[in-house]
Amino acid sequence: MNTTLKIKRISKILQALALLFCTIQVSGQSRISSPYSRFGIGDLMNENSVVNMAMGGISYGLSSPYFVNPANPATYSSFDTLSFVFDVGAYGSQSKLMTTTQSQSTNFASLAYLKFGFPVTHWWRSSFGLLPYSNTGYQMLDKQIEENIGSVTRNYQGSGGINRFYLGNSIKLNKNFSVGVNLNYLFGTLEKSSATTFPDSAYRMNYKLKTSTRVHDISLDYGLFYKRQGAKGYQLGAGLVFSNGANVSASEDRVGYRYFFSNTGVDNVIDTVLNNAMVKGKIFLPSFVGGGFTFGKSEKWLVGADYQWQMWNNYSYFGVEDSLKNSMRISVGGQYTPSVSTISGYFQRITYRAGFRYSNSFLELRGQQIDEFGISFGLGLPIPRTRSTVNLSAEIGTRGTTNENLIKENFVRFTLGLSVFERWFIIRKYD
Repeated sequence: MNTTLKIKRISKILQALALLFCTIQVSGQSRISSPYSRFGIGDLMNENSVVNMAMGGISYGLSSPYFVNPANPATYSSFDTLSFVFDVGAYGSQSKLMTTTQSQSTNFASLAYLKFGFPVTHWWRSSFGLLPYSNTGYQMLDKQIEENIGSVTRNYQGSGGINRFYLGNSIKLNKNFSVGVNLNYLFGTLEKSSATTFPDSAYRMNYKLKTSTRVHDISLDYGLFYKRQGAKGYQLGAGLVFSNGANVSASEDRVGYRYFFSNTGVDNVIDTVLNNAMVKGKIFLPSFVGGGFTFGKSEKWLVGADYQWQMWNNYSYFGVEDSLKNSMRISVGGQYTPSVSTISGYFQRITYRAGFRYSNSFLELRGQQIDEFGISFGLGLPIPRTRSTVNLSAEIGTRGTTNENLIKENFVRFTLGLSVFERWFIIRKYD
């Protein structure tokens, strides 16, 4: 291989790793705005690429040599034996939060994922990357008039999240069947606070409780994948994923204090009522199982469906169980490419994607289980003279309800991704 080419490719790897570490440095910033992220460990983030998101999130039975699918680690076996795959994506969201009497709009944007995939041997493939695992971001005010006290305001705020750095491996057992495992390192900080203030009283002291929870531990998830190529280019893919429950190590700082407001807006602390620093414990993340299939014609069209179940009724925080419910998700989607021929017009080589998903979350509030529904669309735009693509997706959906004075979210989510596919491991006869 030409020495200059080697240097360029090594430089690309170093730049990608630098981007990865920069992403880790900014990972503590709030990446969501939703009152429902107050509960549990926050809003769970999907681990899919833009390709999956555009098809309703189907992933367990979907594989490709052109993008990385960490939702099922067994699908890494589809990477080309001579190629390197690099996936990066960013997402943004616009939401409208509504009750029966009020509404408010929010928006945010963040890096969605950073993933790498490559061959190790002819039967072994590997991948690593950084993904968001859960996000927390909210600010809520509850104003009430209480007898003998007057106006009482309660302010709830939260930010931060948990990230997931994974190292995955897939082994091909035979022509059609492969197994895989992801070793995940979960890390991040969840910041939450609640403040009770008395605007009508000059003598009652306000009270604030601040909690900071740091997570740092490993977990495992496993995958099985079966792919069969039939006559006339038809192919079937089927996948199964599962994870054991994990007791994740965590530490908590909790401080509670009484205070008055100052002219500068900084809390004027009178005394500290509670100060527990570096209390160590465990957060139990429950097991899950999921399965899916795809059916299609090679590089022409594809349809598929997924189902996932997770047992959140077993969730606990520092040994205290919560009233969370088991969650489930159903996804259906597909894609179509008019032509893959390089002599076809550009619009003929664009891949068109669509899908929908429905889920029951782990939240049940005031007798209402919080569900979510979304319809998605997307495009795969080929980059000329390469197998790399720019991928776009948009999802329109809703979560929650206004029943029982709860909050309903209407949202539009956008994701932009780049999948780089390069042949790196060719041994040339001439340098």
